[in-house]
Amino acid sequence: MRACLYNFAGLLKKQQKIEKSPTVNFRTLVPEDFEELSSSSSSESNRGSSILNLQKKKDVLPPVVSQVTTLLCEAESKATSKDFAKSVELLEKATTLGSACAAAKLGLVYRGGVSDVNPDYPSSAAYYLLALKLIYMIPNEKWDVSLLLEVIAGLSEIFRNQMHRKKDDDIWMTGIRAMRHIESTLQDPAVIKKLRQSDFQKCRAIRIHINYCLAMTAEADQEYDEAIRLYETCRRIGECNFKTANKLVNKSQSKMKELKSKIPKVKPICVSCDYEPKELSDIWKLLVCSKCQVVAACSRECLTTHLATHNKKS
Repeated sequence: MRACLYNFAGLLKKQQKIEKSPTVNFRTLVPEDFEELSSSSSSESNRGSSILNLQKKKDVLPPVVSQVTTLLCEAESKATSKDFAKSVELLEKATTLGSACAAAKLGLVYRGGVSDVNPDYPSSAAYYLLALKLIYMIPNEKWDVSLLLEVIAGLSEIFRNQMHRKKDDDIWMTGIRAMRHIESTLQDPAVIKKLRQSDFQKCRAIRIHINYCLAMTAEADQEYDEAIRLYETCRRIGECNFKTANKLVNKSQSKMKELKSKIPKVKPICVSCDYEPKELSDIWKLLVCSKCQVVAACSRECLTTHLATHNKKS
């Protein structure tokens, strides 16, 4: 599956201009929050299991699975012949039938753009999120970890380079909730126990991408202690066999040093009037005494009052 995605990415580099670019509305495409999966996941898992069991009993694929396989092959063929508009149309049909692979390919298409058409990052994020939900709906032991890594890495790239925490809040937080669910699942001992040995490194890479995005979110929200903890998690997971994930491990080291300098080393209470701000944004407005560097003041007047005590001592 992973090789299939790579082949598709290579084909995109050789594409010709298409007459019309497909458009996607993020708010209508993005899946419901992952929280709602907990009640329905068992029934969906049973459905997925029944299909897999049917495959074991007979060589003939179930109708839906066979149709998805055909659509994916045709989409690959159309991409090869440079009919990218048709290829995208076929991938969209496969996605509506529940293909996580097709949704991931569409995420790749919209992230890279098609010929002269500009990339559509909200649509790319929406398709990646849809792929995540489709993956999450099948039993953990049946997950295609390679595909999951492709999706998480693609979503991570969008978050790090094309999205803004505040401006793209709806997309951002939907992605963060999805990532938290995947991260929680990958830390479950019962899930880890069922993983194949070859998937361990991929899971480490997935967790690095996820924790880096979570750290970025905490940093943007000025929750610096939490951001440092999450960057430290990336560092602790350590380098794996995936170049992009390894770069994030190294970046985490630099981020930790940068953020530690921003954490106040004094009590967030005015030394002169005992004002104690409740909001984090107000805490950062406190003025630290330049002489003793152990207390802070809420205003220039309070700081002047405190500095007077230093003058008396001298």
